[in-house]
Amino acid sequence: MDDSDSTPGLADIARRLSEEIGPFRRVLLNTSRSRAGLKALPDAQIEILRRLFPDKWEGPTVLGRQLGLARPTISNLVRTMESDGLVARRPDDSDARSMRVGLTDLAREQLRVYDIAAEGLLVEVLGDLTQAQQRTLRDAVPLLGQIRAELEAGEAPSSRQPRQS
Repeated sequence: MDDSDSTPGLADIARRLSEEIGPFRRVLLNTSRSRAGLKALPDAQIEILRRLFPDKWEGPTVLGRQLGLARPTISNLVRTMESDGLVARRPDDSDARSMRVGLTDLAREQLRVYDIAAEGLLVEVLGDLTQAQQRTLRDAVPLLGQIRAELEAGEAPSSRQPRQS
């Protein structure tokens, strides 16, 4: 009997997923960056770039809240990224006292180069999987997106009713 619907089964899935995601992300990021010849950036800077991609302009306070970073931390990150030519600041249209942050063309190009390298790397690795494994992974990707969206939205799982399959 498959215990994946039981609490112990779900706990095992959750633990294993959590154990794999961080290392998977880091090795993909580092290998792709190296392959593309891109400068290493701190994870927090990459998260900011992804939040702003392709053409979003956000206030530092909003970015800090989204990423769970303190105001001084986000200010230092934005200042460093601006001096590196990755982001630009402009006044907020609705509040002239506030600033918004957006990507520069350099940042967009670096993300494009990184994404091409990451896709190529993953295609190589995925090509070694069986067709059944590829289908399983293809079917799992939307679920990972759903889980991420729920975590980002801050939904309290304990307040929801379990979903029926």
